[in-house]
Amino acid sequence: MARTAIELILGQFRAAYRGDPFHAFRQNLAAATPAEWDIRPSDWSVEEFGPRPELSICDVAFHVGGAMVMYGDRAFGEAKLEWGDIAVPDSRDMDAVLGWLDSVLGGFEAGIAALTDDSELAEMRQAPWRVPMRRDRLIGLMVNHQLYHSGEVNRQRSLIRGSTGWDR
Repeated sequence: MARTAIELILGQFRAAYRGDPFHAFRQNLAAATPAEWDIRPSDWSVEEFGPRPELSICDVAFHVGGAMVMYGDRAFGEAKLEWGDIAVPDSRDMDAVLGWLDSVLGGFEAGIAALTDDSELAEMRQAPWRVPMRRDRLIGLMVNHQLYHSGEVNRQRSLIRGSTGWDR
């Protein structure tokens, strides 16, 4: 039973969440201060962003964690979970949300680690939008999802701090 591809994907997932000191999602979240954690722009509009916009760093953490729960169910579980069924912390406290995020990303990581043969990566699973998708593609989306939102968190922190650009 070969696990070469599984180990490669597992390494990419770990790097995207916590392992890469510059690009990892968890690293960028941890670099936010508690004062920066739940700040939203003062002039956002319901017309443009809807009644529950995901504009703060905390909102991004909830978004990524919720997607991880959904995609974990689709890649490794029964593929029956609905978006409204995802349990999130009652608190927006930074430590509580980061603890929850560690837990849900740990669950997804455990799903990858539990695969026993590279051939399982090619198995067709149901994507959240109810079309067949290879398991490795579902996993890959979650690696990329973390990196995408890591950049978003980094940018949000820079804007909050009034950064004027790269120090050169």
